[in-house]
Amino acid sequence: MEILGIIASILVLISFLFKKEKQIRTINIFGAIMFVIYGLLINAFSVWLLNGILVIIHLYYINKNKA
Repeated sequence: MEILGIIASILVLISFLFKKEKQIRTINIFGAIMFVIYGLLINAFSVWLLNGILVIIHLYYINKNKA
């Protein structure tokens, strides 16, 4: 399970290497989803709750900027 958390951390870190907001948010979504799964697997409420909310926020801003 720890490998899932490590991969999620790497994805979040990589997302900040990009310059375009949509790229940052898109890659960060994948990292956050992995953290949600990781948090559920290790029964860490704060981990999956925070990252679940982040996924919603990222999706909102990605869709907002389409219009």
